[in-house]
This record gives sequence, C-alpha cells and structure tokens, in this order.
Amino acid sequence: MASQLIPAPDNLSPKISPFWHRIFPANIDIALKTILGVWAAYIVANMLRATLWSPQSHNHSLEYYIITAVISITVTWFLYRLLVWGGKHLTLAVLILTVPTIFLALTTVYVTNSILAYPASILDYISASHNIAHDEALSFFFDAAFANYLILLGWGGLYLAMANNRNSQIALVHSRNLERLTRGSEMRALRYQISPHFLFNALNSVSCLIIDKQNGSAERLIDLIADYMRSVLYFNGDDIITVEQEMAQQIRYLEIEQVRFPSRLKFEVHIDDDVRDWKIPSLILQPLIENAVKHGVARTSVPVCITISAIKDHNRLKLTVTNSGRVSPIISMAKGTGTGLANIRERLETLYGPSAALLTGNGLEDVVIATILIPDEGQIFKDYSL
Repeated sequence: MASQLIPAPDNLSPKISPFWHRIFPANIDIALKTILGVWAAYIVANMLRATLWSPQSHNHSLEYYIITAVISITVTWFLYRLLVWGGKHLTLAVLILTVPTIFLALTTVYVTNSILAYPASILDYISASHNIAHDEALSFFFDAAFANYLILLGWGGLYLAMANNRNSQIALVHSRNLERLTRGSEMRALRYQISPHFLFNALNSVSCLIIDKQNGSAERLIDLIADYMRSVLYFNGDDIITVEQEMAQQIRYLEIEQVRFPSRLKFEVHIDDDVRDWKIPSLILQPLIENAVKHGVARTSVPVCITISAIKDHNRLKLTVTNSGRVSPIISMAKGTGTGLANIRERLETLYGPSAALLTGNGLEDVVIATILIPDEGQIFKDYSL
C-alpha cells in the first residue's frame, strides 16, 4: 500500500502567472473573491436603498458609488498586502485592522469626495449635495469614513478567517499524510522483521537435508523457498492484501515445513466466501504459523494438524490458527515466542489502533488457539478522510 505525501505548499489555490503572484502573493482566489464581492455588495445595497428611498432623502448617485467602490478596491488591496505581511501574528493583525485601517477609510472618503467636488472644496460639495449646513459637513465626512472603516474591518476579518482556514486545511492534510507515511514505514519495518527469521530457519532445514543426503528433498525445499520468497517480497510491493492472498502465502510456507516434517505436519485451511476479499496486513499470520510449527510440530513425535480459518464474526474478520498441544505463557515467553506475537500486536495497533486484537491461549480440547480480530476494512486510515 503506497503512501503519497501531499506537498506542504498551498496547492489549494489556483496556479497563477508570476505577474499576478507579485500582486497577490498569497490566497489570490480568496483575496479577489472577497474584495470584489464586498464592494459589489456595497454598490448593490446602496443602489437598492437609492431606488427605495425618495430622491429628496437620498442624493448619492450611481457615479458616487462606483467611484467609491473603485477607490475602496484599491485601498482594500493595500490592506490585503498589510495582512499578508503581518497576518501570521494575531496581535499584529489586530493592530493592522485597528490603526492603519482607520486612515485607509479616511483616505477612501477623502479621495472620493475630492474627485466629485473638484474644483470646489470637499465640505462645500458635501453641504450642497446632501442639503445640510456647512458646519455639519465635517461630521458627515467622518460618519462616511466610519462606515467605510466598518466595511474594511469586516473584510479584513473575513479574509483572515478564510485564509487561516485554508492554512489549517493544508497543515492538516500535510500532517495526516506524514503520519500515514510514518505508519506505512512502521508497518513495512515490522513486516520485514519476519522474512530474515523465516529464511534463516528454512536455510537451516536445507542444510540438515543435505547433511542427511536427502538431496531430492533439499532441491524441492529450495524451489519452494524461492517461490515463497518471491511471493512475499515481490507481491506488488503491497503491505495490504486480501485474505485469500494471505492464505496462499501461508499454504506455501506450510508446504515448505512439510518437507521438514513429512510424517508429522498436516494442515487445513478454511475460508468463508464473504471474507476472501477482506483486506488485511500481509504476513499477519506468519508468526502464528511459525509458532505452531516450532512449538507444536517440532517438539513432538506425533502427528500435528494446524488449522487456519477465516470467518466473519459480528462485522469483524476473525482469523484463527489452532494446533494440537498446550502452551504455558511463562514457558513460551522463555522459549522466544514473544517477539512474533509482539510484531503482530504492533502492526495491528499501527494500522487499526484499539479496533483490532490478538488473543492467544489454550482451547478445551487440548489445542492451542491464536485469534486475530480485525475490524471492517473501511477502518483502515479512516481518520484521514477530509
């Protein structure tokens, strides 16, 4: 199961040319949509107000609103650049939205009225266009500036919220993919702990057969080992395979062990049809099969049957390995069976967390039972869906 790392840079924004990138160095789509959207809404809202109100009580024209919007878009762009520069720090962002924004709002109203009033003075224009006394014109000027300040302040808050949300999404995706890559690496490392151990035992068996001058059996064993290792190490590079594929690998392994113990080792495999395509970690059964051979077959002179089964039990996959005999936890740990079981538990924990389990113990009919419980395959990395 290959894990691809999603790059940390902002790959959620559209690709733009270097020219536009210099003008909008960050979050160009958010900046453009919010700037144009806010001031388009300003024009629409005021034109609706002009239409609904009588001309006597509302003297601003479409020209006034268009000039105001154009100037305000430019001023908002300056505010955007300030926020890009200092918006990573909350205190500095609040300071920018407080002090510089006041002067930007005053600048917007001053430039707009200067254009419309030319060549008259601003206060004379305001007094004449709004039918108010000359001494009230200055108060009207600051009221208009305060209204623009609130719009700029609202835009700044909206932009910061959307930009920070995007940054959080990028960081979350990057973090989750790093964790996924780490988990995948841990799983492969745990999986590859198994192969050298098996290969050592298998080559030791070949050596014993050669010493006993059983060359035919040794040659057959080498062929089986090569086939098994090819399947294990080059099975599409997958760490997650189906139950049916895992069982096929274990059958190859048991066929190898049957060459060592032709009269003592028998095995049976049972798979429910509805779990054949269930996805599980590759070689998850290998340590259990090895333990069954090492402590069930190799240490006795009577025939031993190893049974492997895979069934569905209450929406969970139940993998069971049984063999004749009894096991003592203290003795078994002393004889070295703890590493393989720990390997299984670590792999299950890495992939499924607490949703999976490994249970071992003695059965009622003089058998040793090892059971792996795996949740529905949809649980695999389900916390990475965004």
